[in-house]
Amino acid sequence: MIHPRGGLQEGVEPIVAAQDFAKIPFSVSRCPVFYGWVIVAVSTLAIICSIPGQTMGLGVFTDYLIGALGLSREQLSRTYMFGTVASGAILPIAGRMLDRFGVRVMAVFASIGLAIGLILLSMSDSIANIGASQIMAVSDVWVAMPVITICFLLMRFFGQGTLTMVGRVAMGKWFNHRRGLATAISGIFVTFAFSAAPVLLNLLIDWLGWQGACVAMAAVIGGGMSLIAWLFYRDNPEQCGLVMDGVSDPAWLDRKAKQATEIRREFTRRQAMQTLTFWAFSLGLSSYGLVITAVTFHLTNLGAEMGRSRQATLAIFWPMSIIGVLARFASSWLNDRTSIGLKWHLVAMMAAEITGTFGVLFFHTTIGWTLTALGYGITGGLMGALLNIAWPRFFGRKHLGAISGLNMSVMVWASAVGPWLFSLGHNLTGDYKGAVAICSLLPAVILVAALKAENPQTRLPADDTV
Repeated sequence: MIHPRGGLQEGVEPIVAAQDFAKIPFSVSRCPVFYGWVIVAVSTLAIICSIPGQTMGLGVFTDYLIGALGLSREQLSRTYMFGTVASGAILPIAGRMLDRFGVRVMAVFASIGLAIGLILLSMSDSIANIGASQIMAVSDVWVAMPVITICFLLMRFFGQGTLTMVGRVAMGKWFNHRRGLATAISGIFVTFAFSAAPVLLNLLIDWLGWQGACVAMAAVIGGGMSLIAWLFYRDNPEQCGLVMDGVSDPAWLDRKAKQATEIRREFTRRQAMQTLTFWAFSLGLSSYGLVITAVTFHLTNLGAEMGRSRQATLAIFWPMSIIGVLARFASSWLNDRTSIGLKWHLVAMMAAEITGTFGVLFFHTTIGWTLTALGYGITGGLMGALLNIAWPRFFGRKHLGAISGLNMSVMVWASAVGPWLFSLGHNLTGDYKGAVAICSLLPAVILVAALKAENPQTRLPADDTV
């Protein structure tokens, strides 16, 4: 029997245990709208809750941590790199767990883990002082560095990595032909939240202090987000007796199928790794993570060196958010309504990243500030669309967690290296310009590779089955 808002897909074997679990605490088939839109709302909230583990969230705490722990900027950047690299190393495990346990369990797991990381971060200076006194360390720095590294590891793994990945994978599982629309709607709130985060966190710190701000966020995420995830997340529409997009009308499906590439094979992670497309897109998405993480992590210091106040420097996130939303909507609309290859979106993203990075070199001027906002705004918007659309379109849904986990691992590693490279470059030359100039070369190389990054499904023989 076909449900009014969808039904069981042909060829999908019912899994009794999974279907029973999906009915707790209520059956989503009774929802007055297609439940995929509820998934979009919860996924959007989950990605927003990852902000404390993202660079734009942690970057606001940089100066406070330097003062509280007695570390130099280069030492803090090094610990950030170590913690982030360690996070990236174990993210593929989280991806495999996501395929096995589903988005619901993993969202709860990630929310609680991020809350624990925030609590430890709020206590990092006290833990370092107690540890130094207990082991009679010659310098508190040698105790503070491993303590803050562990904090960064937890926050990056659970926040930037797992919680973000859960939100993106969940939307990818519930939508196919409307995936671009779902991504665009989610992107409005995510983009504005990420852009507003530095300013709002700065206000929260002014109100509660940096430690109080960490505790407040831990309470909201550990208590609120974990409960919301348990109540409302469901792993996929088939377990709930629904279909992707919530439409079972054959005429509509046939019309939409002509605009999309047929999924002929469910690629495993190993098979995806053997394609040029996976690495072109992974490195393209990661290059932005490297550059924007480095710039954001040191943004207030970079702005100060160029004569801009902390408030004026952080204000760049507002125009970036507006530009990012427009770029994300344009990319998502084109993906849903046209047959333009995703590789051209990646090419445009790399061109915009080069523009934004060039603008950073002249951040003290109006033209440089404008180019930075325009270039990074477009890049961020295209990146948000591609992260949600590319992997299920290229490789299918069956192993989406494992493939996304590997991609997130590459992105996290790139974001780990960026801040340290900028600090190293600053120590060697006295400013950030040398590191910025070098970083502009990476997207240029990837742009060339992107021209050959075709959809792997189109390269399969016609008789290749899913």
